[in-house]
Amino acid sequence: MTQKISAWYVDFFRNDYLNVYGHMFTEERAEKESAFVVNALGLKAGASVLDLCCGQGRHSVQLAKGGLKVIGLDLNPDYVELTQQAAEASKLQVETVTADMREIPFANQFDAIVNMYSSFGYLESEAEDLKVLESAANALKPRGQLLLDMLNREWAIDNYIQNDWHTGADGTLYVERRDLDLATSRMHVHFIVVDPKGGRRESIGHIIRLYTLTEMTRLLERVGIRVTKVFGGFEGEEYGIGTRRMIVIATKQP
Repeated sequence: MTQKISAWYVDFFRNDYLNVYGHMFTEERAEKESAFVVNALGLKAGASVLDLCCGQGRHSVQLAKGGLKVIGLDLNPDYVELTQQAAEASKLQVETVTADMREIPFANQFDAIVNMYSSFGYLESEAEDLKVLESAANALKPRGQLLLDMLNREWAIDNYIQNDWHTGADGTLYVERRDLDLATSRMHVHFIVVDPKGGRRESIGHIIRLYTLTEMTRLLERVGIRVTKVFGGFEGEEYGIGTRRMIVIATKQP
């Protein structure tokens, strides 16, 4: 019998993601990013927000603290459970849903959808990414807003470093190799994981399609969402070639 091979984003987020990147996800950072989201979108208490690809719920919880009605959606049921635990620990109400981002199970419900930390561009093709935007457009109310926090392709090319490494809190070494294909605009990040006892294994890593602002504007227009503002970071800086982030804010047309 042939063994079914999972998509990389199933395996990586199930096994290695939090171990590799968890040291970056501080509460202070989540507070800052969530405050930016609220201000940039002009959200008021009681507004309905979908945290699309919510992960362990760090933004869902912070947004709920501000009085927003938050639903966190993720493909990984373990992350959905972590989001619930985080909300309960903070005595907050956050609804959670396990679902594919291409099949958001809501229609005309949200004042805003937020997609944080480069969670767009993971799928196998532009056609699949377009399905995400179509699903988001369907889930938004007329004039609802979509916020996409993306890595800036121009910055990634200008600051390209192929090899890097860092050590986790438990002494595990993560050796990182980045392969950037300019023809397809895809970055494949591989990891070799070396535990404190010297045990070594390879991680499946992750692949992301790096979109230009022009490409994103056209994709969003195809699903009836118009770009209204672009930021270069969570300090509110203007987007430019030299900014690390490309935070796109777009509005669903009535």
